[in-house]
Amino acid sequence: MPLEVAYSPLLVLGSLAVAIMGAFTALRLTSNLRNLDAAKRKVRVTQGALALGTGIWSMHFTGMLAVALPITINYDPLRTLASALLAVLVVGVALLSLHFGVRTKTRICIAGTLTGLGIVGMHYLGMSAISANCVVSYSPLGILLAIGIGIASSIAAIELAYGNRSLLSISAGSVVLGLAISAMHYSAMYFTVFTLGVELDPVSTSFLDNERLALVVVLSSFVISGLFLLMAVPADIKFKRADETALQGQEEIAEFAADQTGSGGDFRPQQNLASDRPMNDGNGAAQSQVKIPYERNKVLRLLPAGTIHIVKADGHYTRINDGGEDLFCPWSISRIEKCLDPADFMRTHRSFIVNKNLITGFRRDGDKAFCIVGEENEIEIPISRSRVSELRKFLQLN
Repeated sequence: MPLEVAYSPLLVLGSLAVAIMGAFTALRLTSNLRNLDAAKRKVRVTQGALALGTGIWSMHFTGMLAVALPITINYDPLRTLASALLAVLVVGVALLSLHFGVRTKTRICIAGTLTGLGIVGMHYLGMSAISANCVVSYSPLGILLAIGIGIASSIAAIELAYGNRSLLSISAGSVVLGLAISAMHYSAMYFTVFTLGVELDPVSTSFLDNERLALVVVLSSFVISGLFLLMAVPADIKFKRADETALQGQEEIAEFAADQTGSGGDFRPQQNLASDRPMNDGNGAAQSQVKIPYERNKVLRLLPAGTIHIVKADGHYTRINDGGEDLFCPWSISRIEKCLDPADFMRTHRSFIVNKNLITGFRRDGDKAFCIVGEENEIEIPISRSRVSELRKFLQLN
């Protein structure tokens, strides 16, 4: 005969909070990693995997402690530990796939699938750790439902969090992922049946009751997440300082230009007279080539706009490709767009700006369109539907 199951509302809410906190910590730790070298990136991904993996496991364990059964049960320590390690390992592989290589829709789906399967695998491995006084059985429908919720919700959460790496999108993705983890757990539990064992084994009384043990687990998870988030603070400060340095550099260039031309300070920050020879237009007026700041080896440098192939959004910052490598720019893509000449540059997508003079090809794939930039190192850039007609007109393809 199935045993009656009840839940502690307080512990259910605690398990949900742990899942959301773990998801937020992982997504925050793994934001803006492209400006880090491979070794530092691996460290941050590892920290994110530990935060999310332990958050998933803590949610599951707290959710199990929320279950009130009329009999006393215990858990096998080895299988309980194995379930935690499984969560960390699978989540780590998923995060690595997102941060090493080109992040495509396919990769996001693969990462979401791995994360969902990791959550489900951790849950059922953790459930198998119940080792006394009751028999646990599962409904095939419940297992399929748990897999479906885990994968679909994980893909949606990653898509949301990685679409625009802002604090708002990361927070929203964290809530979705935390809800996904919790929904998968409690939907699986709904289809789980506990029945009394044939023989009752004596179970020693735990030093801590379920609520106190759950409190220890929740607080430990929050402390771990907090420590990991503190580790990410220096990187955020570095980005902010880079942006401030870029602005200061532009101001110094403006002052220099005013001294040279006697303009009395009437100078646009995007223009640079300090390091380029003036170019004459049709009226013989002196003009200056626009330059965009980028950072390399902790030194802020300036890149002539004419050499820029592609500008790609990277959270609050951008990546500038000059035909050979991606350069970290502390400016946002909107700020760069205001500095570039629309006659030469076009924002083909919310995340991309391309140099129209360097476009070497155009491709359609169903209802999607792409332009090819560069010759030796060809790069394919997506074009939003609203910009296809404009680009085709520029390329004289109409």
